[in-house]
Amino acid sequence: MNKNIVQDFLIYLNKHRWLQILLISLATLIVALGFILATFDYFVHTPKQRATTEQGFVVNNGEGLRAISTSLKNKKIISSDLMFMIYLKVSGLSGNIQAGEYSLSPSMTPITIADILSNGKVASRRITIPEGWTISQMGEYLEKQGIVKKVDFEVATHKQYPYDFLAGKASDITLEGFLFPDTYQVSVMATADSIVKMMLENFDRRITTDLRATADKSGLGLYKTIVLASIVEEEANKPADRKVVAGIFMARLNEGMRLQSDVTVAYPLGEDRKEITAQDLATSTPYNTYLIDGLPVGPICNPGLDSITSVIYPEMTSFRYFIAAEGQMYYAKTLDEHNALVAKYLR
Repeated sequence: MNKNIVQDFLIYLNKHRWLQILLISLATLIVALGFILATFDYFVHTPKQRATTEQGFVVNNGEGLRAISTSLKNKKIISSDLMFMIYLKVSGLSGNIQAGEYSLSPSMTPITIADILSNGKVASRRITIPEGWTISQMGEYLEKQGIVKKVDFEVATHKQYPYDFLAGKASDITLEGFLFPDTYQVSVMATADSIVKMMLENFDRRITTDLRATADKSGLGLYKTIVLASIVEEEANKPADRKVVAGIFMARLNEGMRLQSDVTVAYPLGEDRKEITAQDLATSTPYNTYLIDGLPVGPICNPGLDSITSVIYPEMTSFRYFIAAEGQMYYAKTLDEHNALVAKYLR
């Protein structure tokens, strides 16, 4: 019965040429469609070449899909701009491409490239800001790394930013003390303002609610805590010493003694001085703790978390003086004991 049906169909097909043409056309179309789909699948899953060298690729604001695809092809990152545009449209990513500078390679598949561009995975560089650096040192470093100019960074640190922890800062004081030392991934498109905001946001995360509450209970408050922590950062290198030094400074403040810290005298002089002269000590500045009572007007560097917590949780002792010599800290309870240490180790 099945054989008869086939024979009847062939007879019918032989008598109607239009049907033959239709069937041949359909078969051709199916084969062509299969070929196109196979080619498209191969394109999106296969890198243009196996080379691993990456190159910068910029997507400008308002740049169209065709221009982006053509640029990718001209830079030999993809093999077909048309296929790439089709993929972006059928995958629903055509409206998601974000402006920025990217690091792309012909060894990436078009799917990977589309993912990078549509998710704004801009190229970035790893930078490390050590504890105790000043804004000036940060600016020099960023300029040497080719990220932003020092002058632009310093200008950005004079601007006002809406963070609660800056409430105690005078408007004419920079953000010294609040640019948290850490390792960051910085976009190659980053501006000085965006880098400053990133560091301030990190400070906001790292200085927890509990730390802030304890700083308030100590009587200093967060701003003055950071000012003192910046001095501790410069005076002591070891965690145990930082706690003792913080305790000494806290005791001196509580007892109405001047801090008399050389590192505060050196800060406004604009250079890294190894030795402080008698003239320096006599120079009146808002940072000279030999001449002013209490804390200087602002931080003298950007302290790390250890120095900050040392001030929040100091080790209170009977010591009121200290010196640093030969990599060691020496402590004294009285001025006479202190002078004896100075004579022994610093002269």
